[in-house]
Amino acid sequence: MNLIISLEKIDKGYALYKKFYLNENSLLYKQIRYCLNHNINFIANLGHSSFFIYYEGIKILTDPFLSPHIFGIKRQKPAIIPQLLPQIDYILISHAHYDHLDTRTLRRLHRESTIILPENCKPVLRNMYFKEIVELKHFEIYKNNNIEIISLPVKHNKGRSLLFPNTETSSYIFKIKEKTFYFAGDTAYFEGFKDYGKDFDIDYAFLPIGGYEPRFLLKNVHMNPQEAVQAFLDLKAKYIIPIHFGTFHSIPRFVKVEAPLKKFKEEIKKRNLENRAIIIAPNEIEIDFC
Repeated sequence: MNLIISLEKIDKGYALYKKFYLNENSLLYKQIRYCLNHNINFIANLGHSSFFIYYEGIKILTDPFLSPHIFGIKRQKPAIIPQLLPQIDYILISHAHYDHLDTRTLRRLHRESTIILPENCKPVLRNMYFKEIVELKHFEIYKNNNIEIISLPVKHNKGRSLLFPNTETSSYIFKIKEKTFYFAGDTAYFEGFKDYGKDFDIDYAFLPIGGYEPRFLLKNVHMNPQEAVQAFLDLKAKYIIPIHFGTFHSIPRFVKVEAPLKKFKEEIKKRNLENRAIIIAPNEIEIDFC
């Protein structure tokens, strides 16, 4: 990975949002580059639900959203410049909401990737080129010689816009060699987690903990930290990795009210699960997690 790219040479549009991006001088970029050059397994939190997982030579990117704002709501933490990321093998998109399927980010990524989408989401990409674009219905499997990906239902609202009202919502099991990962995307708590815990031997569960306030509006689409921990127990996973926190909130004044990471830490301590939680803050990296 021999990318040395300056902010100015990539995209003049970034100059307007310079403080919202991390360039090649950032610690995160240098850590990612070092790990890839030395073939070290890692999980990097790129913000929100965007996680870069490198395991046994396979590069996975989940719900890439690396834009400076969404509908005018600015990032709390800067994003790595998308073009600085290496060629990704598989991009997993859980659903077509704008903070999870971001066409601005996708256009700036290297295109020799296989992108996995829920049902009815492919049209959102329009004529965007990728090596392979695969829509998976729930319980369908994508498999090749180095990975197996299974699409599973979650409890979250469908649709993207009036133009795309029927886009589906999914979570994913993906298996690389002897390890099994579960990426929940966006979801409320539901009984399906218990079924997945029976059906799969999950090592790492990526579960959302933020964006749940005001509760009366969002309880049917987003888990709170306590529910996320319960979902982890239902899944019978070995480790929980919290996602969907510390980057955005649909209603900014609720950010301090939520305090998702604080409440998550309180819950895992209460349940004596601290040694089974891998907490990776936005723009931080966990090395040799296996």
